[in-house]
This record gives sequence, C-alpha cells and structure tokens, in this order.
Amino acid sequence: MDATLCPECGALAEVQWRAVMEGTDGPVEHAKVSCVRRHWFLLPVASLERPVPVAPVSRVSSCAASVRGQERRPSRSA
Repeated sequence: MDATLCPECGALAEVQWRAVMEGTDGPVEHAKVSCVRRHWFLLPVASLERPVPVAPVSRVSSCAASVRGQERRPSRSA
C-alpha cells in the first residue's frame, strides 16, 4: 500500500492507482487517492505528501515514570 495524506482533511489516504496523462508541458504522472473519510482526488504525484512516521509510545515506561514521580513529591502537612 502506498500511503499519503488527504489534501482536504489531512487524514491517512491510500494511492489506489497511478497513470501518466498528457499535459501542455509533456506527460505528468497522476494518482487517484482516497482517504479514510471517503474523500477522493485525482492529482499529480508531485503534490502528494508523505505521512510522518510516529514513534511508538511505550505506555509501561511512561506510566512507571509518572508513578515514580508521584512517589518523590513531598507530602504536605495541614
């Protein structure tokens, strides 16, 4: 699957097919793109955006760090 971003909403989209079409300055490669929100476009491949990979979040280590951080707080006396 070739992934990109939807030009309208920015959601994850799939390139369904590519084709070369004649333009006034010569052939231009185009792609049909459809996103998870059901938008679809036929646009030049040069205008496609690559999605930025997101680093995986380790929930165990971030939870453990927050628990450790709470243990270090001094308790307040009334």
